[in-house]
Amino acid sequence: MLYWQRQGEGSNVVLVHGFLGSSKIFEPLTQHLLQSFSVTTIDLPGFGQSRDLPVPSSVEALSRQVIETIRASGLDKCSILGHSLGAWIALEISLQQPSLLEKMVLYGGSPDGYCPDRFESYEKSIERIRAQGVESFAADLAAKWFQRGSDDPMYPLARAAGSHANEAAAIEHVQSWNDWRAGHRLGDVTTPALIVCGDSDRSTHPDLSIEMWHRIPNAQLFIAPDAGHIVHLEQTAVFNAIVAGFLR
Repeated sequence: MLYWQRQGEGSNVVLVHGFLGSSKIFEPLTQHLLQSFSVTTIDLPGFGQSRDLPVPSSVEALSRQVIETIRASGLDKCSILGHSLGAWIALEISLQQPSLLEKMVLYGGSPDGYCPDRFESYEKSIERIRAQGVESFAADLAAKWFQRGSDDPMYPLARAAGSHANEAAAIEHVQSWNDWRAGHRLGDVTTPALIVCGDSDRSTHPDLSIEMWHRIPNAQLFIAPDAGHIVHLEQTAVFNAIVAGFLR
């Protein structure tokens, strides 16, 4: 089981972070949601408090691990917000076990693991992790999430969330991404969905969010202006209001 933590009272919301992150990256969002919700955060294998846990061989298997963690934590129904890799997991859960979910927020995600407009190829990222070490790579990656780069005042939080990651696990995650495909299954989604991205996202191009909006039945879409891959730290007030309003 993955590391999880729960705070607050109310309807249950689960937050799932992305690559080279941890539940720490959601601290400002968590504090806002605690006004109305019970919030559960999960650390994915290789990161945060789950850094020493093995990485499943596929996004599908990783999603099953998250499902098992949610159920083991005592929840049989929840809403979920997934960021980046976490958005893939949320989407996959909605296809594997739709009865578990009330609503979902797909944030900085895509319909497939292959993202041709990403700032660099997955192969290049693996090469850089091995050459630089994961700590240095994570610091560079966090800067690319922000439209303002490392000059953004919230950059230190994003960098800290990815610190002390497991290098081998990080590489194993990336190696599994190209094989994940959900685009052909989007019409099967029945979970009410809000899709969120920044207009300047260099990791998952906004066109990928627009594609999901078009193809997931009755989905809602919010594209944040002047934001990159980490809208909740760049346009915090607007993000919090839209997400909380959708989840209510």
